Amino acid sequence: MPDPVPLAHLVRVAGAPGSGKSLLITALTEAFRARGIRTASATRRPDGATVFVMPNSGRATLDRPLGLDELPALLRSLDPSARLLLAEGYPAVADGILAPTVEVLMWGVGPATPAAALVSTVDGAALLRQFQRTGPKDAGLAAEVADAIQSRVLGQSPGTKTPEAGSGVAGAIRRWFRRG
Repeated sequence: MPDPVPLAHLVRVAGAPGSGKSLLITALTEAFRARGIRTASATRRPDGATVFVMPNSGRATLDRPLGLDELPALLRSLDPSARLLLAEGYPAVADGILAPTVEVLMWGVGPATPAAALVSTVDGAALLRQFQRTGPKDAGLAAEVADAIQSRVLGQSPGTKTPEAGSGVAGAIRRWFRRG
């Protein structure tokens, strides 16, 4: 029997409302895309719905809240190629899980996440200024956070591109168009 498809690694993105969590998720998604790491996100909306954005930019909305522990298995059924799941809108300890967390800080307030779960922090105002200047890319603050996640959560050397980055059909198509 073939090995089952592994679950995506889960990283919680936390911060106060308006601190830049969604902006960070956008920047991290682009940073990991450049590294060949297929990344999805899940957001718990105030109305209770859960919105998934897949690595191919497809979306799925469930009209009910999902527990943090349910997200990786559901993502596997939606897109088994995803290797990283960034979750926004979940408390520090959700459903008995202390998930690895990146926290967006504002106004000089320190992190609220327990130290055992904290992977990295980022200044939300600085992230916004950088994003306005350069857009989302694998550089600056986003690259620093991506490096921390790649090292501490994925167990890879920071900045390493996975074989998926340039291989397969998508890589061949990109190389073919670059020739032209």
